[in-house]
Amino acid sequence: MQNKATVIIPCFNVEAYIIDCLDSVELQGDSVNHTYIVDNNCTDNTIAMVREWQKAHPAFSLTIAKETTPGAPAARNHPLALVKTNWVQFLDADDVLLANKISDQIKRFPDADVICAGGIHVAIDGTERQSIPEPNIPLALMKGQAGITSSNLFSTTSVQAVQGWAESLKSSQEYDLMFRLWQSGGTFSVDIESRALIRERPSGQISQRNPREKWVQLIELQTIMLTAFLEKDIVDSHEIRLHHQSIFNHLRVSSKTDFQRILESAIPF
Repeated sequence: MQNKATVIIPCFNVEAYIIDCLDSVELQGDSVNHTYIVDNNCTDNTIAMVREWQKAHPAFSLTIAKETTPGAPAARNHPLALVKTNWVQFLDADDVLLANKISDQIKRFPDADVICAGGIHVAIDGTERQSIPEPNIPLALMKGQAGITSSNLFSTTSVQAVQGWAESLKSSQEYDLMFRLWQSGGTFSVDIESRALIRERPSGQISQRNPREKWVQLIELQTIMLTAFLEKDIVDSHEIRLHHQSIFNHLRVSSKTDFQRILESAIPF
């Protein structure tokens, strides 16, 4: 299944978004071999709506799974060992894939382990902001500009080889995964096209639930990344300054939450 992808969608109380999400997967056509909906302790009508959608689309290959460990990483990992396609699309249930997203990426970047792509971020008030990946991958990982989960596409075997998503993390999970893929020698390609609508929702996102933990984990991950880049001597003095500036920018924002812990987590360079 060289030119096929499996789509994994973790779900926690996303009844207002899941139908649009599934419709966007169906519109990917033959590039999608199978889709997993992972019920991550939903208490609303999400799963009932998925079952109704499934009845109305009998030709669509879909499995509903259950993962009780809270958090998207555990839900994404749940069916990962079952994926047989060369590609895996991790899709947040409140996001929408744009037309031909998967087929275009597979065609353009057949040898990549990670395809980092642009996205259109839609705020609650409807305003839109486009993001474009930074082409320098180490810098992109440091600055959080290596795409976003729903825009990106991953080689299945590469993700399986690094044991998937880190289930202990509450934020920065995608950048932790991509950094581990980079450490393992993974090949990164940059797709500057917008490939998904990233829809903000009023509740249920980690950045809204626990901003303190979000910033602490991000800065801790950034310091680990910079240590690795310096050890491999792959960044020049200008890039090091950019890395430092990125950490400083996040320190400045995060100082409003837990300044002392964040200072302790930041490695001085």
